[in-house]
Amino acid sequence: MNRILKNYLNLKLIYAIVFITLASWSFFAYFTMNKLIHEQEIYAKIINLSGKQRMLSQKTTLIAKRFSESKNEDLKKHLIDLIDLMKKDHTFIINNLTSKDTNDIYFNKPYNLDDKVNKYFKLLDDFYKTDDLMVLKEIESYSFTLLPKLDYAVNVFEKESETTINNLLKREFYILVGTLLTLLFEALFIVIPSIKIAHRKEKELKDLNNSLKEKIDEAIKENTKKDLLLKQKFHLAQMAEMISNIAHHWRQPLSVISSIASGLKLKEEIKCLEEDELRNGLKKIVDKTQTLSKTISDFEEFIRSDNIQEEFILKDKIEAIICIVESSLQNKNISLKTIIPEEQIIIYGDSKSFTEVILNILNNAQDALVSNEANINKEIILEIKKLDDKVIINIENNGTGIPENIIHKIFDIYFTTKHQSQGTGLGLYICYEIIKNNFNGDLYAENIKNGVRFSIVI
Repeated sequence: MNRILKNYLNLKLIYAIVFITLASWSFFAYFTMNKLIHEQEIYAKIINLSGKQRMLSQKTTLIAKRFSESKNEDLKKHLIDLIDLMKKDHTFIINNLTSKDTNDIYFNKPYNLDDKVNKYFKLLDDFYKTDDLMVLKEIESYSFTLLPKLDYAVNVFEKESETTINNLLKREFYILVGTLLTLLFEALFIVIPSIKIAHRKEKELKDLNNSLKEKIDEAIKENTKKDLLLKQKFHLAQMAEMISNIAHHWRQPLSVISSIASGLKLKEEIKCLEEDELRNGLKKIVDKTQTLSKTISDFEEFIRSDNIQEEFILKDKIEAIICIVESSLQNKNISLKTIIPEEQIIIYGDSKSFTEVILNILNNAQDALVSNEANINKEIILEIKKLDDKVIINIENNGTGIPENIIHKIFDIYFTTKHQSQGTGLGLYICYEIIKNNFNGDLYAENIKNGVRFSIVI
């Protein structure tokens, strides 16, 4: 049998047949059950309301009688509320009668329950308006005869509800059997063939994976090499910036040392050099050489090739970076303002990489300010804030800002707004990767009123 089916039936055709059968059966089951459940909901509500009609027919009579005796306006208001509720419930019942039998009870002899209920409503309305004792007696008498008719209606509704429940249970059984047969048909003609196809495809996929694994491993090695080259290229660019900053930083101390040494030499030659003057001059030379030595130490830390994860004091690191760049900034008439809290903030991570990030952002700010020749009050503001368990480092400059149509691209690799001879498009990309991967933080940029702000969140 299976062989014949394989020879004469297309698997896709079987899929379509089974799918259409299952979908049709599902729609049939859904609409059938939905209709029966809806009918049962109507029955439940009608039984509840018709039962409430019995209670209200007695309660309205009782309230009318108590009002007649006490003349209490609250009872009168309660009476009209009960009348309105009975009318509303009666309207729902006659609009949702469920069978010919219930329709006959409300609209045909011998019960004519609709007419009798409406007559009872009229008596209640007349009493409400006239407060007539004769009407009250008629209400008492009429409610006594109305009660058994309402009881009968409730009983009929309950019997019909039981019949509907039995039909629902039968339909459930038939739907269950039909569903199981459909699932069996699906298993025989779809699931089992699909499993066989899946096993064959899985084997083909394993073979393909084995052949691709070597290519993927090779591609990963190649990408790793490229990442390393990118970082080395970025580091070399940063070293060039650092050397430029150190050159600016050394000019002033070397100039002072040269001036002091020349002055002392000249005075010694003309025999007018005093001992205190010699001592003070030598002290100034020593101070300036110590400044130069500190700059060399900072540079040595920057060029070290290892990536050490360690704790470092944020304020000390920022001050060391500022010491390197301040001379270059002063030379370009750029003021640097710092807002650093006195609280000691300790960061864990690679301090060298952190230095690279801050230097890169400061150098970018410097380039932006230098390119804006119209701005005569060039300024960079570096602010550190601590919020709960986060540290935020804001670096603002009052340059031209970044066009809104490209600000979301500035951290993409190889994207640069500079001329190709000046920018590589690596700096901000690698800065972002360092902050994200080495410090589990974030780096973003936004235009502000007077320029642009870069924010590092750690």
